[in-house]
Amino acid sequence: MPMVFKRQNSCRTNKTNDYSKAQPNEQCHLIFQLPEIVEQIIQYLMPNPATVCCPSHKSASTHRSTIKSMQDVLPCLYVNWLWHDCVSRYTWRHVSFEDSRTDYEQFLRFTSVISRVPLTQPCQLRHQWNHRLISLQNHHHVQPLSLNRYFKPRYRETIIYQNRIRSLTLRKIKERNINEPLQHVGHHAPYLNMLDIYICDYVTNSALYSFLEHGQLTYLSLAGCQRITDDAIIQVANTCPHLEHLDLRACGHVSDMAISKIAIQCPLIRHLNVGRVKDRQHITDHSIKLIAKHTQVSVLGLAGCDISDASLILLAELRRDGIERISINNCFRVSNLTVRAYAVHCPNLSVFEMKECHRISDWEAVAALVQRKVLLTLCDQQNRACEEWAKKHGIILDVRAPVK
Repeated sequence: MPMVFKRQNSCRTNKTNDYSKAQPNEQCHLIFQLPEIVEQIIQYLMPNPATVCCPSHKSASTHRSTIKSMQDVLPCLYVNWLWHDCVSRYTWRHVSFEDSRTDYEQFLRFTSVISRVPLTQPCQLRHQWNHRLISLQNHHHVQPLSLNRYFKPRYRETIIYQNRIRSLTLRKIKERNINEPLQHVGHHAPYLNMLDIYICDYVTNSALYSFLEHGQLTYLSLAGCQRITDDAIIQVANTCPHLEHLDLRACGHVSDMAISKIAIQCPLIRHLNVGRVKDRQHITDHSIKLIAKHTQVSVLGLAGCDISDASLILLAELRRDGIERISINNCFRVSNLTVRAYAVHCPNLSVFEMKECHRISDWEAVAALVQRKVLLTLCDQQNRACEEWAKKHGIILDVRAPVK
């Protein structure tokens, strides 16, 4: 390690680990003891924040690249305490675990660290914590080194780590016992504002409640978590008034009851996705009208929902230039009236997905959207009908779909 990076008041030890003979090294250069300078260096070394905290369904190659970049920064933790403090602000800010056995084991260790619970199996979290407390209370003669077995890192440092966590991402973890570790993480992450759990089959309402204790969530994605029900989302509405992003794709048990609560109590919502492939009857015009009236929604996913022109036209008329993206794939009751409304009222619309909406046949309105460079999703049958209309009217339409 270069001399300027050596820890202040660090010690050189001999091969026999005789600490009594340790001698101090030269001090770290003054420039690397100024927090402002160190902060700039760390910011330069850290990966792009947009790639670190982006949603969990990013590509595997992007995830690996981010992990590699983070690993390159980790040696900076060992320069001195100032550097450790600055680096840990970033390395603990956005925490992500993928769908491998290794990542799940790391998630359990992470849970153990921030909850100060020695962890071997998730179901033993609470039991082992109580057992260690009783053991330590009954053995006051335990040496400091032994205490470190049970409290790594020290309590003060653990609190610092807890307070630095801002986002947690779990991707496709299939372990049945995932809920209890999540409960502990939620309880010990008071400033977490982004929770992204993507296709974790066994996540239930109980895993979510501890994250809601602190009322800090602005971003919540539970896409593909099929066990989540109205009860949990109603609690989200009651505790997270600053929520801006809610993704409930394929959460078939979530219905109008919960989304209506979200509409009334989370007026800052800008991104809402309740798209589904089954249980279409649970989301209807009732809740979407409330979303149109009471929120700031600009991105709305309604694929596979039982909605009609009534709520969609109201949305276009009330939100107007606020609407940017909308998906109504497989909404069989939607007709030409909706397409015309968005062509007329929504100048900032950039994506309009209407695959399998076979009551839509107003290709003139569709052509108006295409000419405005709106990206469209059509099925094969719709594409053929659109091409035939364009050919008949001597128009060349370059219909482009959004990149998934």
